[in-house]
Amino acid sequence: MAWSIHHVNLQARDVRKAAAFYAVIMGMQEKDWVFPQARGYIPGDPDRLALFGDGRDSHSGLHLIAPDTEFARRNGLGHNPSIGGHVAFEVDNLSAVMKRLTAAGIRYSDAGTFAIPSMRHIYVNDPEGNLIEINERMK
Repeated sequence: MAWSIHHVNLQARDVRKAAAFYAVIMGMQEKDWVFPQARGYIPGDPDRLALFGDGRDSHSGLHLIAPDTEFARRNGLGHNPSIGGHVAFEVDNLSAVMKRLTAAGIRYSDAGTFAIPSMRHIYVNDPEGNLIEINERMK
Protein backbone atom coordinates (compact mmCIF):
# COMPACT_ATOMS: atom_id res chain seq x y z
CA MET A 1 0.00 0.00 0.00
CA ALA A 2 1.34 3.43 -0.91
CA TRP A 3 1.67 5.95 1.93
CA SER A 4 3.33 9.27 2.75
CA ILE A 5 3.43 11.70 5.63
CA HIS A 6 0.73 14.28 4.94
CA HIS A 7 1.24 16.57 7.93
CA VAL A 8 2.52 16.90 11.44
CA ASN A 9 0.15 18.46 13.95
CA LEU A 10 1.74 20.09 17.00
CA GLN A 11 -0.07 21.19 20.12
CA ALA A 12 0.55 24.88 20.83
CA ARG A 13 -0.71 26.53 23.98
CA ASP A 14 0.09 29.91 22.33
CA VAL A 15 -0.54 29.35 18.63
CA ARG A 16 0.51 32.87 17.59
CA LYS A 17 3.82 32.66 19.49
CA ALA A 18 4.55 29.25 17.98
CA ALA A 19 3.52 30.49 14.51
CA ALA A 20 5.90 33.45 14.83
CA PHE A 21 8.75 31.02 15.61
CA TYR A 22 8.08 28.93 12.51
CA ALA A 23 7.64 32.02 10.33
CA VAL A 24 10.55 34.14 11.60
CA ILE A 25 13.11 31.57 12.73
CA MET A 26 12.36 28.74 10.31
CA GLY A 27 11.38 30.98 7.38
CA MET A 28 8.14 29.08 6.77
CA GLN A 29 5.09 30.82 5.28
CA GLU A 30 1.74 30.62 7.04
CA LYS A 31 -1.17 29.73 4.78
CA ASP A 32 -4.93 30.16 5.07
CA TRP A 33 -6.87 27.12 6.24
CA VAL A 34 -9.64 26.08 3.87
CA PHE A 35 -12.45 24.16 5.51
CA PRO A 36 -14.83 21.67 3.91
CA GLN A 37 -18.39 22.97 3.33
CA ALA A 38 -19.77 20.64 5.97
CA ARG A 39 -17.27 20.40 8.77
CA GLY A 40 -17.19 19.19 12.30
CA TYR A 41 -16.05 21.36 15.16
CA ILE A 42 -12.61 22.69 14.33
CA PRO A 43 -11.47 26.13 15.46
CA GLY A 44 -11.04 28.57 12.58
CA ASP A 45 -9.59 31.35 14.73
CA PRO A 46 -5.88 31.99 13.92
CA ASP A 47 -5.24 32.16 17.68
CA ARG A 48 -6.30 28.48 17.85
CA LEU A 49 -5.17 27.01 14.50
CA ALA A 50 -2.32 27.70 12.07
CA LEU A 51 -1.12 26.05 8.87
CA PHE A 52 2.34 26.11 7.33
CA GLY A 53 1.92 24.42 3.96
CA ASP A 54 4.75 22.57 2.29
CA GLY A 55 3.39 23.24 -1.22
CA ARG A 56 2.33 19.68 -2.02
CA ASP A 57 -1.36 20.47 -1.52
CA SER A 58 -3.46 23.01 0.37
CA HIS A 59 -3.11 21.37 3.81
CA SER A 60 0.05 19.26 3.83
CA GLY A 61 2.92 20.40 6.03
CA LEU A 62 2.76 21.65 9.61
CA HIS A 63 -0.40 22.27 11.63
CA LEU A 64 -0.45 24.07 14.99
CA ILE A 65 -3.51 23.72 17.20
CA ALA A 66 -4.44 24.95 20.66
CA PRO A 67 -5.28 22.06 22.98
CA ASP A 68 -9.01 21.65 23.52
CA THR A 69 -10.19 19.05 26.03
CA GLU A 70 -13.68 19.12 24.46
CA PHE A 71 -12.53 18.62 20.84
CA ALA A 72 -13.19 14.87 20.71
CA ARG A 73 -16.58 15.13 22.43
CA ARG A 74 -17.71 17.96 20.12
CA ASN A 75 -16.84 15.81 17.09
CA GLY A 76 -18.13 12.50 18.42
CA LEU A 77 -14.61 11.03 18.40
CA GLY A 78 -12.93 8.66 20.80
CA HIS A 79 -9.55 10.29 20.13
CA ASN A 80 -8.53 13.93 20.62
CA PRO A 81 -6.17 15.19 17.88
CA SER A 82 -5.76 18.60 19.55
CA ILE A 83 -3.96 17.18 22.61
CA GLY A 84 -0.34 16.07 22.43
CA GLY A 85 0.15 16.33 18.67
CA HIS A 86 0.09 13.66 15.99
CA VAL A 87 1.51 12.71 12.63
CA ALA A 88 -0.85 12.13 9.70
CA PHE A 89 -0.18 9.44 7.14
CA GLU A 90 -1.86 9.59 3.75
CA VAL A 91 -2.72 6.18 2.31
CA ASP A 92 -4.29 5.10 -0.95
CA ASN A 93 -6.84 2.73 0.64
CA LEU A 94 -8.20 3.87 3.99
CA SER A 95 -10.98 1.27 3.92
CA ALA A 96 -8.37 -1.52 3.85
CA VAL A 97 -6.60 0.00 6.87
CA MET A 98 -9.91 0.27 8.73
CA LYS A 99 -10.68 -3.40 7.98
CA ARG A 100 -7.28 -4.44 9.35
CA LEU A 101 -7.79 -2.33 12.49
CA THR A 102 -11.24 -3.86 13.05
CA ALA A 103 -9.92 -7.39 12.49
CA ALA A 104 -7.15 -6.72 15.03
CA GLY A 105 -9.65 -5.35 17.58
CA ILE A 106 -8.02 -1.91 17.55
CA ARG A 107 -10.37 0.99 18.30
CA TYR A 108 -10.24 3.98 15.95
CA SER A 109 -12.26 7.14 15.42
CA ASP A 110 -13.73 7.68 11.96
CA ALA A 111 -13.85 11.45 11.51
CA GLY A 112 -15.02 11.36 7.90
CA THR A 113 -14.31 14.59 6.04
CA PHE A 114 -14.37 17.26 8.68
CA ALA A 115 -11.12 19.23 8.72
CA ILE A 116 -9.53 19.06 5.28
CA PRO A 117 -11.54 19.24 2.06
CA SER A 118 -11.51 16.08 -0.05
CA MET A 119 -9.83 13.96 2.63
CA ARG A 120 -11.34 11.28 4.84
CA HIS A 121 -9.68 10.85 8.27
CA ILE A 122 -9.41 8.33 11.05
CA TYR A 123 -7.50 8.57 14.35
CA VAL A 124 -5.89 5.66 16.16
CA ASN A 125 -3.25 5.08 18.81
CA ASP A 126 -0.25 2.98 17.85
CA PRO A 127 0.95 0.29 20.32
CA GLU A 128 3.09 2.88 22.15
CA GLY A 129 0.13 5.22 22.65
CA ASN A 130 1.11 7.74 19.96
CA LEU A 131 -1.92 9.25 18.30
CA ILE A 132 -1.79 9.01 14.53
CA GLU A 133 -4.14 10.25 11.86
CA ILE A 134 -4.58 8.19 8.73
CA ASN A 135 -6.25 9.84 5.79
CA GLU A 136 -7.12 9.22 2.17
CA ARG A 137 -7.71 11.67 -0.64
CA MET A 138 -11.26 11.23 -1.89
CA LYS A 139 -11.42 10.59 -5.60
